[in-house]
Amino acid sequence: MAKVVEKGWNCQRAVFAVVSLTAAPCQASPTFDTSIARPRPSGMKDERAETRTGDVRRRRWPRRLRAASVPVAICSLAFAAYWNSLSCGFVRDDILQIVRNPQVQSWRYLPQLLGAHLFSQLGPETIFFYRPLFSLWMLVVHTLGGLRPWFWHLSSMVLHVAATYLVFRVCRRLTASAMGSTAAAATFAVHPIHVDAVTWVSASSEILSTICTVAALLALLDSRKDGAPRVWISALWYGAGLFAKETAISMVPIVAVFAWVRLKGRGAGMRRVWEAAAPYGAVTAGCLLVRWAVLRRVGVESGEHSWAEVIFTSPSVLLFYLKKLFLPWQLSGCYVNPITASPTATFWLQLAAVLTGVAAIAWFAIRKRSLVGLAAALIVIPVLPALTVIRIYQQGNMTNDRYLYLPSVGLALLVAVLVKQIWPRRALAKLAVIGAVLAVVTVFYAQTLSQQRFYRDDRVFYLRVIEINPSDAYARALLGDLYLGEGRVDLAIEQLQKAHQIDPQNQQISLHLALGYFVADKYREAETVLTTLLQTPNLDAKRRTAALLSLGNVEIALDNLDDAQRLLHQVAQRDDRLPQLHWALGAVFEKKGLLPQAIAEYDKEYEITGDETAQQRSALVTRRMQSAGESSTAGRGS
Repeated sequence: MAKVVEKGWNCQRAVFAVVSLTAAPCQASPTFDTSIARPRPSGMKDERAETRTGDVRRRRWPRRLRAASVPVAICSLAFAAYWNSLSCGFVRDDILQIVRNPQVQSWRYLPQLLGAHLFSQLGPETIFFYRPLFSLWMLVVHTLGGLRPWFWHLSSMVLHVAATYLVFRVCRRLTASAMGSTAAAATFAVHPIHVDAVTWVSASSEILSTICTVAALLALLDSRKDGAPRVWISALWYGAGLFAKETAISMVPIVAVFAWVRLKGRGAGMRRVWEAAAPYGAVTAGCLLVRWAVLRRVGVESGEHSWAEVIFTSPSVLLFYLKKLFLPWQLSGCYVNPITASPTATFWLQLAAVLTGVAAIAWFAIRKRSLVGLAAALIVIPVLPALTVIRIYQQGNMTNDRYLYLPSVGLALLVAVLVKQIWPRRALAKLAVIGAVLAVVTVFYAQTLSQQRFYRDDRVFYLRVIEINPSDAYARALLGDLYLGEGRVDLAIEQLQKAHQIDPQNQQISLHLALGYFVADKYREAETVLTTLLQTPNLDAKRRTAALLSLGNVEIALDNLDDAQRLLHQVAQRDDRLPQLHWALGAVFEKKGLLPQAIAEYDKEYEITGDETAQQRSALVTRRMQSAGESSTAGRGS
């Protein structure tokens, strides 16, 4: 890679030399002009020099405008490709992360944003992500645009434009090819795989992280006055990417090796290794220490799947991601992928295919084109953290298009290298390159515009997921919940039952189905589902608590008050501050006629959740108790 990078720098120096020689047409050629300049009397102006200086100044701005025209056109293309996003609403996690999150709606919550996990507004027992830069970005966007969906989508479009510009710059610096970098940036600007990251505003952490990591590469391509690359500036950009999204840690081997290459000639042996690795190691250690101080855990201690399932499923998921990156058809944002818990013949074949591909690319990069190796590393290595998501999320939510935003930078660089290789050839080859690039960009642009319509709202999004993945039980369960919220109970039960039939062992779907039955007043059916769920031997603590609370509410509806009270006391022993617990206890005591205890429970619910309904219920029961007392007093008086 060093040879190619240096070659790129030499090409740039050559271009600058040509410009300096041709910018002043009256300047004599240093090669062929052997005449001796005549001395001039002191004080006499060199009219020709003055004329040349004026010509250079007059031509400077037109030249700059011509140089800026390509990146401006590419950035305009990136913006235009997402114009349809402005009509989309908030979908999926947007409601929890933005609409119902007071922490991103006021600057007084800034200490909490910087000192707590991403979903801290939902309570301590949630998925643990620490992304303070992303949280700060959401706070800034809300300050400027409030809760207007179009403004949030506009902010994501601006980030995508910035990322596209940086991709153009890094490809131009690495390949020194105007046509190659233009084709690469245009492909990146309109790639359909980016719709999930750009049009879903809660996924803008992917774009922020990518901007920072590409800026880290660009910083290495810049040099100080002594010619040394700006390694520490690059490391700080890399650290910012870590605080935008944890998966940026996958870039540390890439930027460290790239820094080692750029430091060629500035030291040997361990000194060169130290200068390349120490800044990134120090920044990584600092970020991890801050993260541990906030979370007090890694974040993958527990999850939906075992580590064995992660290991034996990863090759197929990796190949799936590569297929989607190079052939972005039939996109739906998230997908269903087979889960494997033990080594199978298919696993070994897929693993062999992955290892063979890595070995072939490594050989080609070492022997032929080192930039191909860099491009391949940028494609594959950032996908690896996405494989650990198999551990965290359940089927239907563990593979997502947004994880390919950063890897597509590697694809763009690969396009730049390929175009550079073909471009200097005959005119027919150039025409073929232009035609191929225009065809790909046109098709990608049309598909990107079309794909955005599936992010208009949650209903359209989940219907699209089910269309592409009919066996996605998770999407059907969420669609059922959505129908429940809209009061379309029959449609909700239909989707929830289908989800349960597809994946009867899914604990979360069983909870969704029980809720659907409860809302539909089918209490016996809900009781059966929850009782079966509570008998599951591997039911995790969080879902057991939720199932006990739900079953308690069902027993209240069936007037089995003693059973309900027993179940709710079990919940209180697990988590006495669980939302809705004291509301349910208040309902039990109210039905039993124990009004003072009911009032105390409603008041405690209001204290914990701030739910004004609980406060209103407490006041209503208080008036009822007072009325009962007055009636009793009046009866005794008569």
